[in-house]
Amino acid sequence: MKRIGILDATEEIILESGYAAVSSRSVATRMGMQAPHVHYYFATIDDLFVAVLHRRASQGVEHMTEALDAEEPLRAWWELASDQRGTALLVELLAAANHRPALKAEMAAMARDVRALQMERLATLTLEYGLDPDRFPPVLLAAAMQGLAFSVVTDQAAGYDTHPADAAAAMVRLLTELEERRARRPRP
Repeated sequence: MKRIGILDATEEIILESGYAAVSSRSVATRMGMQAPHVHYYFATIDDLFVAVLHRRASQGVEHMTEALDAEEPLRAWWELASDQRGTALLVELLAAANHRPALKAEMAAMARDVRALQMERLATLTLEYGLDPDRFPPVLLAAAMQGLAFSVVTDQAAGYDTHPADAAAAMVRLLTELEERRARRPRP
């Protein structure tokens, strides 16, 4: 129970103040305990960051699988990829990974596994949507979906005047067209 509380507290600190604000002392203060108790559950701060990543990554893979198996897979994927809280946490973990090799290695493995899942499912979905896999290979679709969602959410969060709402609206229109096309196509 304390382990979960420590992970929750760490995520909240990351989201409120950034990854650099995470220390055994800041987490312990948030939990109402002494700093050494944090190290009872996580030997190092790197171990704590990796545990936060693993928890969110396992949930993320589960949610991605559900999205790709949904009635409207691309729309469900877009909604998942456009989650502001998840993206904010990812941005901070990416920044932390630049300074923490153990976290960087774990993030690379997670990204590889998620992309493999996406591409495996997209190999079938491209045909269901009537897309030419030579023109729109799964790797392109996966990178475009994730990349645009990431860009839109981070630009919105930062308040950048890059027209993220327009980009999101254009994607929703495209997804609507693709989902309607898929619904009209005969399924095997």
